[in-house]
Amino acid sequence: MKTLLIISIVSLVPVGILANTQTPNHTEINKQIEEIKPPRTGVQLSDVLKTESPFVLVKTGKNGKKTTYAIKKRVKLPPLKLESVINKSVKINGKWYKEGDRIRQYTITRVTSDQVFLTSKSKELKLFQNHANDKINFNVN
Repeated sequence: MKTLLIISIVSLVPVGILANTQTPNHTEINKQIEEIKPPRTGVQLSDVLKTESPFVLVKTGKNGKKTTYAIKKRVKLPPLKLESVINKSVKINGKWYKEGDRIRQYTITRVTSDQVFLTSKSKELKLFQNHANDKINFNVN
């Protein structure tokens, strides 16, 4: 008898809990949605213009004059390496180029059988092909 009573009480508890929960009212949900709809004000333009750039350093000199310096991150690039030359095409650092193409700040101005001439506004570079490629074999019959 005790077990039957305990089983009936345990089985009725979830039904009682579910009966007491209220289903959400659509007017309440609509009210919450309307409260969310107005646009947010955000930051004023005057506040944005007053903020200092985090990418610029300001140093004060001996005479009290402020000087700004831009922060530049230096990236070390691998050196340019001439890998192969075929006609007027060259393979530099694993990528093919031809006369007139640009590599970094340089322009390929002339290609010979074993060297490439690169020019920029202030420099001229000459890349040489140092070793023969053992993987390429030419057979003449």
